[in-house]
Amino acid sequence: MLPASSLSRAAHGLRDLLMSNIDDIDAVDQIKIGHPADTLKDLENSNANCLNLFFYDVNYDGYPADGTSANPFYVRLHCLITAIGNKSKEPEAPGSNTKRDVSKGENELRLIGEVMRVLHEQPVISVSDENENEIAELQVVPHTMNLDNLNHIWSTQNETSYRLSVAYEMALAPIPNVAPADTSPLVGDSGMLSWGAMRRPPEEVRTGIISLKPTVEYLEVDTNVEDWAPHICFVEEVSASEKNLHYVFNVEAGDVGSPLKVLVAAKEDSTVKLVWDVWRRKTDRSIVAWKEDIPDSVSDEVVIVNPPTSTELFFANRIDPENIDDRRVFEVRLPADVAEADTQTWQAMLHAVREWDHEEPAGSGELVTTLLKSNSVLFYGAGP
Repeated sequence: MLPASSLSRAAHGLRDLLMSNIDDIDAVDQIKIGHPADTLKDLENSNANCLNLFFYDVNYDGYPADGTSANPFYVRLHCLITAIGNKSKEPEAPGSNTKRDVSKGENELRLIGEVMRVLHEQPVISVSDENENEIAELQVVPHTMNLDNLNHIWSTQNETSYRLSVAYEMALAPIPNVAPADTSPLVGDSGMLSWGAMRRPPEEVRTGIISLKPTVEYLEVDTNVEDWAPHICFVEEVSASEKNLHYVFNVEAGDVGSPLKVLVAAKEDSTVKLVWDVWRRKTDRSIVAWKEDIPDSVSDEVVIVNPPTSTELFFANRIDPENIDDRRVFEVRLPADVAEADTQTWQAMLHAVREWDHEEPAGSGELVTTLLKSNSVLFYGAGP
């Protein structure tokens, strides 16, 4: 017996959707999947109104530009939905004992009208794998066919007479019936690089591979201008005597609850806030996209000051990988969202914000407050 594929599951999904939303159709044998000629022959002695789903074309949609052999490719399904009506009777008016005849043609119009209503109101069909995990959603879009195309399809049906039909396109169905393979984070921000599937087999030769993570280099924030913005980076403590600075860092699952050390460059005696934005993909493959300014994860205000007892030179506005000043290192914790039980993968961007009070327009005497935002530091990882 052949296993169920994404195409057959999509066909069954369409049948289930119509069967559960059209009142006059309440049995599987009233919606057939196959050739109209075969269905008409099977229903020759039936008195019920029925539908036939004829999947007459499958178009290759292409392969994702960033995909590998571990990812599925996608196709478009074209389905002709045919109404098979039978004669019936109904009251002339509500409560009337007099009945009128309803012809096959009128019942077919009613069926097609219901099909179009249902697929207009619910144009999405879920496709699941054998474990009932959703791996794709198919959009159901009306597909207009001219008479020549309709005649061509019906000419293949063993001289079966044309019946009232409507066509739809369902896209995109994955083949094979699996979820796309997980890849490394895809993210972009001002001053940062973007990258996609970076994973390589451990045995692959790595000679000449260039790291695309941005490097933290020496810089000074020009705090002599009024609208200066702070700058931040992450401090990784490799050992008691070795520290590295990063703009992008992968946090292991076991370290999600541990404090993170952040180096801040700003004007001496200034105050900044460290604020998180979070992107999260859940285990059901839904996405919470860049949830901003999470109230319970905004750190306390940090003040860039030199302790009075310190005798070393203090440069509040510098980032220097060769001389990391612990007096400007502050501890923060990741937002609670990333540790939720339903998290599959996550990204969290941290940035510093300072308030700048100034006259707007200049010389007006009216003070306004502008928020000046630093660069972003990206943390990412897998769920618990």
